[in-house]
Amino acid sequence: MIIPEKDKGVRSFKIPGILFRSFTLFIVLTSILIGIFLYDYIKIVQQINENKLLNLENRQLREQIQLFQNKINSLASDLQRINTFEKKLRIITGLEDSDQAKIPLKPNSVDDSDSSMDDYSPKSDNNSTSIEARPIELDFDFEDIRSKPEYQKLKELYDNKVAANLGLANDYKITRQLSNVIKNSFELSYNYSDFDFKYKKIKKVVSTLETKVHELDQYLLDKESVIQSTPTIMPAVGWITSYFGQRMSPYAGKLKMHEGLDVGAPYGTPIIAPADGLITYSGVKSGFGKFVQIDHGYGIETLYAHSRTLHVKKGEKVQRGQMIAKVGSTGYSTGPHLHYEVRVNGIAVDPLYFVLENN
Repeated sequence: MIIPEKDKGVRSFKIPGILFRSFTLFIVLTSILIGIFLYDYIKIVQQINENKLLNLENRQLREQIQLFQNKINSLASDLQRINTFEKKLRIITGLEDSDQAKIPLKPNSVDDSDSSMDDYSPKSDNNSTSIEARPIELDFDFEDIRSKPEYQKLKELYDNKVAANLGLANDYKITRQLSNVIKNSFELSYNYSDFDFKYKKIKKVVSTLETKVHELDQYLLDKESVIQSTPTIMPAVGWITSYFGQRMSPYAGKLKMHEGLDVGAPYGTPIIAPADGLITYSGVKSGFGKFVQIDHGYGIETLYAHSRTLHVKKGEKVQRGQMIAKVGSTGYSTGPHLHYEVRVNGIAVDPLYFVLENN
């Protein structure tokens, strides 16, 4: 009803119920649609903000991964220099000849027999161990890594992980083109694969280089052991009265091989070990009187005869410079002196070949 002012008549209208209900339904539907549109708008705004954050994170991740890549490349360069230095050390120490060089790590086994000096025979090397001196080539090649099969496997693995994180279906190769965020995420899988591939190769190089350096270290330690076991000093202070070689035997009265040196010295002159070793005989031996035998390892033995007194026992370890006996004239001897021999694999050699200095 419409009621006008003062004397104007009242007007009335009739609204059909169906129209009123339709209008009410229209208002409700409109409100619902507006709510849906508003919700979608809010979600779109949120998605836009999220995309901005994701793009920022992707950019930061790419920058960080690039930094890691640069560090790995720098590490590879450092390892290359170490490998070059290790090769130089191999050349200096003679390890570069990989086809022939084998380095013994333990001395030969000690012969504990008490047989006479004429019964010596070359020792077997069955108890010694050795390492191959073969240089190992390290792979520092990072060129064109994306064409390698192992890289392709890594790339496929990271693609699957990215797709799973984004909730994409198995046909993500198509859906990955839908947005820049998805594209950037899949581009990161290249960076992940690059880093992982280089990291695994660097780790393998480090492991190989460690093996090589350890091998070189063992070789140098063994070299030190060989030097310590080489009889490079004279075992007694005196004068050489008879050299190595053929001579007229004072007892046989004929030429006979003299397999050592005779060092004349006063009674009681100390006899010292010319190198580290193990006493394999200490006692009286026919013709040689009081007699000492030392096994220095590596097939090298030294023998000392005609001593006055013995100061070591069989099985005792001695070091270079340690007194083992004193000069005497026991056994077949014409005066106080030391009969000194060096044997290599059971064969007598001239002791002067080894002597670098007097004691």
